[in-house]
Amino acid sequence: MAALWMIVRILLWVLAVLLGLAALALFVPLTAELRADETGFAAWLRVLFVRIKLYPRPQKEEKPRPEKRKRKKEKTPAPKTKPFPEAAPDRSAPQAAPESEPPEKEKPASKAAPAPGPAPEKKAKAAAAQSPSLADKLPKDLDRTLALVSTAGGAVRRLLAGLTVHDVNAFLPVHKDSAADTALAVGRIWAAVGAGLGALQNFIRIRPGQITVQPDYTGGEERNASFSCKITGCLFIMVSVGIWAFRRLKEQKFL
Repeated sequence: MAALWMIVRILLWVLAVLLGLAALALFVPLTAELRADETGFAAWLRVLFVRIKLYPRPQKEEKPRPEKRKRKKEKTPAPKTKPFPEAAPDRSAPQAAPESEPPEKEKPASKAAPAPGPAPEKKAKAAAAQSPSLADKLPKDLDRTLALVSTAGGAVRRLLAGLTVHDVNAFLPVHKDSAADTALAVGRIWAAVGAGLGALQNFIRIRPGQITVQPDYTGGEERNASFSCKITGCLFIMVSVGIWAFRRLKEQKFL
């Protein structure tokens, strides 16, 4: 009995350790690193000290397959067989012609008597009374659609609130036909960047790094445009948002 109790205690301790590790894993930060430059787009996923490349995936080197030697099969000549003489047809007995039976005349189909029942006009009125009209269906469908859109919007808003965009670095050279047009374009881009960052910060935390909009009067730096950022979140926020959305959909009878 004591040995059995010891085994149960060990199993309980192992289960407690596994649950603790799973709980800690929910709070481990996950960081997605994005980069776009003249070489293309690349993405990595960082978990603590482990960095995994998501895109583009490294191509595996294909090993050359050894060529299979084809065995030549010797063809043995098939033995020739003498054809048998065909038997002559017996012309003594007259061939009996198959007797053809006269085709039977098709009998006219008897007209089925109409089944007793209500008149078609009464049937149409009864069906119209039973089936709900479009005006009755529209409010219910509209309410369900609005409820679904509200749930989806709440889930996205909560998910974005748990993310942080940091180390935002961008280099954007601007080149136009004339120096005056280039300067005006740089001013418009700076205004758009400031307005866009201000609007996005209402939904997600953004910590910009170094953003440069440089006038390129010669047109030689257009290929040096680049952008990079890091997006950090944790599994706990994603799991909690999923549970909240599941409960809302179940309350609204979507599930």
